[in-house]
Amino acid sequence: MSKFCVNCGINISPFTGAMEQNPAKLEQLRKWNVYVPEPLCVSCFSNFLTKAETRYGSDFVYEEDPPKVFLEKLYQKINKIEVFTFNPFNEEGAYRNLGLVSGYATIGTSFLTSLVSSIDDFLGEDSKVYNDKMSEAEAACLYKLKTRAHALGATAVIALSVTFTELTLGHGMLMLGMIGTAVTTH
Repeated sequence: MSKFCVNCGINISPFTGAMEQNPAKLEQLRKWNVYVPEPLCVSCFSNFLTKAETRYGSDFVYEEDPPKVFLEKLYQKINKIEVFTFNPFNEEGAYRNLGLVSGYATIGTSFLTSLVSSIDDFLGEDSKVYNDKMSEAEAACLYKLKTRAHALGATAVIALSVTFTELTLGHGMLMLGMIGTAVTTH
């Protein structure tokens, strides 16, 4: 099956001479909070590398993990991104749309989780086990969404939509998804 670069559309294949980016280098860029879609040809991937070098300047060391100080600043910036289920920016031109961002978290539940929740259900009580798992999934999902928004330069995410899905028809895999529009205010 053919793969095509999501950026330029070229067929990625040894036969066409267009190779796919190195997965280890891709993960390295993601550690530096550079959102890189997949799959990319080597040429387009090098453009994302140049973007990271421009964004982080002399702090960017491609072969190493980001410094702890950098990660702390990054987490602070990500946590400042506000998320709204509505559009709070009423003025025309008050924000610039940067595109859709999403975050997903899949959680598994064990046999014991199902057993404990069955007892809670039988007794008519709230299931603390499932609630805790959903809270963890919600936090992970929101963090992924904000990280992707930050990578685009967003200051907020508007029109947030949240979905919850059971993936395995009663066998304990649950998925929480969030999608919204990343924006930057003027």
